[in-house]
Amino acid sequence: MKQPDPKTTRRVLARRVRTLRKALDLTQEELADRVGLRQAQISELESARNNIKIDNLHRLAVALGVRPHELLDDRVP
Repeated sequence: MKQPDPKTTRRVLARRVRTLRKALDLTQEELADRVGLRQAQISELESARNNIKIDNLHRLAVALGVRPHELLDDRVP
C-alpha cells in the first residue's frame, strides 16, 4: 500500500478540522480558545500550511469531540 506524503496528510487534517469545526458551529477563534492556540494557527492548519505538535493534535481532537487518529483518517467522512 502506498503511503501518502506529508502534504496529503496535512490536507486531510485541514479538511477534517474545518468540517468538524463547522459542524459544531464554531468559529476559528472559538476553536482556538478551546485548544489553547491562536486563531491564526487554526487558519494555517485549516489551509494545510502548518504542521501541528502531537499535544495540540490531541487537544484539537478533544475540542472537536473525536479521537486524534480520526483527524488524520481520510476514510472518515
